[in-house]
Amino acid sequence: MITPDQLRGAHVALLTPMKPVGSLMGIDFHRVYKLIDSVLEAGVSGVLFAGTTGQSAMLSHDEQVDLCTRGIEYARAKAAQQGRSVTCLASAGSNSTDEALHLSERITKAIHPDALLHVTGYYNNPPQEGLRAHFEAVGDLAERLDTSIILYNIPGRTGSRIEAETMIRLAEHPAIAAVKDATGDLAMLEKVRAATDPETFSLMSGEDHLVVEVMRRGGVGVISASANRWPREFQRITELAAAGEWDAAEELQKALQPCIDAVFCVKNPIPLHHMLRAGLRMPLVTVDQLDAPNREKALATIKAAEAIAEFPHLEAAAV
Repeated sequence: MITPDQLRGAHVALLTPMKPVGSLMGIDFHRVYKLIDSVLEAGVSGVLFAGTTGQSAMLSHDEQVDLCTRGIEYARAKAAQQGRSVTCLASAGSNSTDEALHLSERITKAIHPDALLHVTGYYNNPPQEGLRAHFEAVGDLAERLDTSIILYNIPGRTGSRIEAETMIRLAEHPAIAAVKDATGDLAMLEKVRAATDPETFSLMSGEDHLVVEVMRRGGVGVISASANRWPREFQRITELAAAGEWDAAEELQKALQPCIDAVFCVKNPIPLHHMLRAGLRMPLVTVDQLDAPNREKALATIKAAEAIAEFPHLEAAAV
């Protein structure tokens, strides 16, 4: 089972670059490996494969298993070359419990990630009782497979929210180890932290602009989209916060806000794919395919972010 120490720091919600394969777009594993190289060389604590930023909604199950397997194998080998370990997470969520169980079992038997990320019930939007039953079923499987579950609470995308009382109950499950929280509800996180054991249930920010505030409330780190482009900076925020250097952490968080704005100026992961020159799969479109007003606004926001040459408090960062 995963420990809080393994979840400390910045974990990159890794892009899944695509390239033309005949008339279709297929996974560009050469670019996947290069991206893993760059974020590990920047010193991040972990990587997540096939999350929202990794175009999970456009991947077949076979592609998702293949991406997680090959990506995790490569990341672990690369980290070993650096003389360290890396936390490897795999997204396996679904709004169908049967599908979530099936995908979790396939990925775990193929590569055994350190933990599986499971999202709330998009579209069917189950009640709290349904969410509890869903995550308990997934947790039971994870326990049998000797792995762990990270809840993904992101109602802005799913229309489905794990309420504090439900999360507190789920945190009692031995295989449910953490939550990636993208609600922005800091009061809820305070309630959850006060009612759960930090040795068995970790809080992780799912909002790049709230890393410091979540860690101030007992969080251990972040699963970040923006860290694809600024990995060293996001790892450093978590280091500063973990050391209690709150003023420095806040200063770096504020300095990164234009970068976060750029990453989310159009639906994630479109801007990141533009910045990193990585292909997308429809129905996502490139920045260049946006209508003129949206394209010009996005390009201006991205240009401003990429023009930032220095960030404060990076001197102790990285491997």
